[in-house]
Amino acid sequence: MATKKKNWVLIVLGIVILVVILAVAGVVGFGYFMYRQMDISTTTTGNPEQEFADLRARFEGQVPYVELSPGEEEKAVVHHELEKPTRTPLKHVRMVIYDEREHRLVRMTLPFWLLRLGGNHPINLNPHGTGPDPGFRLTITCEDLERRGPGLIVDVTGRRGERVIAWAE
Repeated sequence: MATKKKNWVLIVLGIVILVVILAVAGVVGFGYFMYRQMDISTTTTGNPEQEFADLRARFEGQVPYVELSPGEEEKAVVHHELEKPTRTPLKHVRMVIYDEREHRLVRMTLPFWLLRLGGNHPINLNPHGTGPDPGFRLTITCEDLERRGPGLIVDVTGRRGERVIAWAE
C-alpha cells in the first residue's frame, strides 16, 4: 500500500514539474515573440537636428494630436477636434527619441496590434512619473488614436533638451 501511495506522489510531482516547465517556456516564447515584433535601433550622436528637421518637414502643417508644453506649468492638450467619427485601422506607431544627456538617438517601431493587446484601456504616456518630463500625466486610448488616424501624435522638446516625435501609420 505504501508503494502505491509513493508512486502517486511521484506522478503528481512529475506532472507539476512538467506544467511549470511548460509555463516558463510559454512565457519566454511569448516574450521573445513580442521582442521580435518591435524594431528598435539606438545610435550615439551629438547632433540629431537633421533627423528631427526631416521628420518635421514630413509633417509640415500638421498639429500634433497631443501637445505637451514643458515649463513651470506643464500643460498637455489633446486635440480631439482632429478625431474623425469613424476609426482608421493603424499599422504602426513610430517614435524617434533623443536623450540629450547621453547623446543617444532611439528609433522605435511598434505594431499597432501590440498596443491593442491591452484592450481599449488608456495608454499612459508617462506611467510612473519618470523619464524626460515626470510632470506629464496623460492617457489616451487606442481608439482615440484610430479616430485621429495616421499622422503626427506628439512632437515635444523637454526641459533638459530631450526630444520626442511620434506618429501613426
